[in-house]
Amino acid sequence: MNVKIFKSKVLEVKYISHNVKYLKFAVPKKFEFKPGQYLSLSYYSNGEKFRNPYSIASPPNDKKFVEFSIKLSKNSDSSNFIKNLKKGDSVEFLGPSGKFTIDKNSEKKDLVFISVGTGITPLMSMISYLLKKGFKNKITLLKGFRDENEILYEKEFSQLQKKYKNFRFYNVLSRPKNKNFKCKGYVQNFLDKYILKNFQGDFYICGLNEMVESVTKKLKKKGINKNKIFFEKYN
Repeated sequence: MNVKIFKSKVLEVKYISHNVKYLKFAVPKKFEFKPGQYLSLSYYSNGEKFRNPYSIASPPNDKKFVEFSIKLSKNSDSSNFIKNLKKGDSVEFLGPSGKFTIDKNSEKKDLVFISVGTGITPLMSMISYLLKKGFKNKITLLKGFRDENEILYEKEFSQLQKKYKNFRFYNVLSRPKNKNFKCKGYVQNFLDKYILKNFQGDFYICGLNEMVESVTKKLKKKGINKNKIFFEKYN
């Protein structure tokens, strides 16, 4: 797969939570990528050119565009650039890149996906791709957020769950506003509840370093071989 620089235009922008911005970009005619990969977006700061990597949220089934859900940080040059992007603006990408993709051996196994925050983005691409191409095994998704206002892709995953009987997802909230919320805590606290003791499938984990390390440690304690654990982590 060729990594190359290409020009693109912003097709759509909107906020999907108070600090996460959804962006849709045009791609060249023969653009290809694997679910889980990212593109590096070019931006300028003080006259210097920089690139920041962002995971693609849309599956490769959609050929004319790519989608992103990007968390905006305070005092960040890249976030300021993203904040100011509007429909019709031109941008430059480098990519696709990244090795956090679906292993060939996984396509015949039950799969568990685990994320926190915008770590859900590459998993959105992976899960929707697998289901749309006719994946028959069971897929379970645990996605963690702080509270109800930060939940991402609720509508999209609800639609997939309704359409595909082999897919189930659960939101885990560390500080839910609703006192009766079912899954209160952190994703690593719900591994025993939603994963069978004799589970033979693979795991795909994406999120902050601390979460990925905690989940990986717990899985290994449960006897899961490290070859069955795939992850991508960030600060």
